[in-house]
Amino acid sequence: MKSIKTVGILAILLLGTGTAFSQSRKTETMKGVEKSDNDKKIEVDGVGHKLTYNLNGGVAEVEGGDNTVTIKGSAKKISVSGTGNKVYIDKVDKVAIEGGNNIVYYRTSGTKSGKPDVSLTGVGNKVVKQ
Repeated sequence: MKSIKTVGILAILLLGTGTAFSQSRKTETMKGVEKSDNDKKIEVDGVGHKLTYNLNGGVAEVEGGDNTVTIKGSAKKISVSGTGNKVYIDKVDKVAIEGGNNIVYYRTSGTKSGKPDVSLTGVGNKVVKQ
């Protein structure tokens, strides 16, 4: 009987901790798209999304296929994985692409060279200045 009470109390404590943690980081999720409330992280996962976001120095992650994401503002890093994704952004410092035929279009970068640091893995991936 004592062990059942102990398990019950632990379960309540864990649920309470999980609820408190989930409330401390507000996110908006809709159809595989998640955006944090502080405009520091955008996550897109799925196929065929056409989305536009504002971002100010955060991180963007695009996974899946045939997504078109336009980001107004800047990102410290953009990660793209999957096939046929297109990302348009004003300013980016680092770009990492995995998969095939993904393209990141940028206008400028905060690096000394004016070009983002790029890591490409796969076939047909490109980072193009507009």
